[in-house]
Amino acid sequence: MAGRTLGEGDTGLQSGTHRTIRPETARLGCGGRLDLSSVRSWRPAAHGISRLPRRLCRHPVRRNPRCVPTLLSAHDARPGGDASGWRLRCRGRFGSEIEVTLKPRSAAYIALLVALGSFGPLTMSIYTPVMPSVGHDLVTTPDSVKLTLTTYMLGFAVGQLFYGPLSDRYGRRPVLLGGLLFFAATTFGCSFANSISDLIVLRVLQGLGAASGSVLGRALTRDAYTFQEMPLVMSWISLGQNIAPSLAPTIGGFLGEWASWRATFWFVGGFGAILFLVTLLGLGETNKYRSERIDLGSLLSGSGEMLRDRRFLGHILPLGFAFALNFGMLAGVPFILQESLGFSPKEFGLIVLLSVGGFTAGTFVNNRLVGRIAPTTIIRFSGWFHIAALVVMAVLSLSEIVTWWAIVGPHMLLSFGTGMMVANANAGAVGMYPRLAGTASSLAGLAQMGMGAMGTISVAILAVVGSRYIAMPLVIGLAPFAVATLLSARLLRGGPRTPKLES
Repeated sequence: MAGRTLGEGDTGLQSGTHRTIRPETARLGCGGRLDLSSVRSWRPAAHGISRLPRRLCRHPVRRNPRCVPTLLSAHDARPGGDASGWRLRCRGRFGSEIEVTLKPRSAAYIALLVALGSFGPLTMSIYTPVMPSVGHDLVTTPDSVKLTLTTYMLGFAVGQLFYGPLSDRYGRRPVLLGGLLFFAATTFGCSFANSISDLIVLRVLQGLGAASGSVLGRALTRDAYTFQEMPLVMSWISLGQNIAPSLAPTIGGFLGEWASWRATFWFVGGFGAILFLVTLLGLGETNKYRSERIDLGSLLSGSGEMLRDRRFLGHILPLGFAFALNFGMLAGVPFILQESLGFSPKEFGLIVLLSVGGFTAGTFVNNRLVGRIAPTTIIRFSGWFHIAALVVMAVLSLSEIVTWWAIVGPHMLLSFGTGMMVANANAGAVGMYPRLAGTASSLAGLAQMGMGAMGTISVAILAVVGSRYIAMPLVIGLAPFAVATLLSARLLRGGPRTPKLES
């Protein structure tokens, strides 16, 4: 059957029932056509109206202005119901209504998830090539400039604590809009900093705003996909999210030479403003548990249960230590390549593409392994790449091989291991607690960015000591995190493999 005619008063179901639509299109009573290619189900109308792109409902809008598609709340009170999708209501000529549930799995929705997860790392990566220029322009030391990277990550880590629980209580959309607006404002403020102290403070605030995209991107993914689908979906999203940070050092290097280091903040601030507009105009609410009025007590008890869950810790701790390794590398490598080896910001941006390419390769390999090997096994195995990377870097440094590839090669290997781990760890942590997906995402993000900041601090402290072997302070500062990655992954052995609070 190619379609179904829906006339006046025709809902196609009785009260309290749930029916799946098979045809790809349905004709409305107004004479229009509704594209049902991405429709999961339809049911009686609800409340909470917001706008929906007209392309989903192909009908003569100009001839019949009453037939206007609207996007409804994703909440569904049916016990055990899956209403994480979007519902479309189209009012016909005679006042009849049809409502459908649209699973938010379109290309546009995936693109938004990728962008939300990208702009936090983008903000950090685009800044690294111009860090030496910041020191020269603001007349400060390299160690003070490194603090601007550390404080950004500290702000990012603290922000993780708030966005997830707030989105569990009030919904994803309003919390995300507030975070994006705050991020754009503070990013433009960074471009006007006249002293290193001003920049450090603004970078903390910028990190607080940037945390919204990372936390809520993971929560939005959990709202749309099942626990079993999460590892593969997160792997593909991680692959897409890596594109912007991969290109960011190159873009930052060119902006630094073409204009100044301030141009990197103009670029990122504009990106944040665009994301705010896209979210404002195109994103509906996806938190189906929002009406349960989750209070502070339930959030705290849920957080406590997660932190006592050995397998939850087995997902967030290895990834946190892996982020410490990667962020420590990002803090140390620019100064080695530019100050010690004499590369320009633009040249550094091109060279570091190879390092970030290791992360992309690791994510792609993980895509091929998911479904064949258990995600927890991949997490445990990927930590060995971090150990191997530091061993190779130490051997090359002690051999006094002072070339760019002696630094970038081990960095690629380390990034490869993180690329294999990140999607599986995030999917496992957020997927286990769907009712508190925002809180779980916050704790996962806090572990990542908090330990990432510890990695940069460790590198900054040991860089002061100095060494004739230019990479050895980097290796010594990061070695404990590599060992901790392997040890914490052992928490994933045994225990339940399914969500504990799945509805």
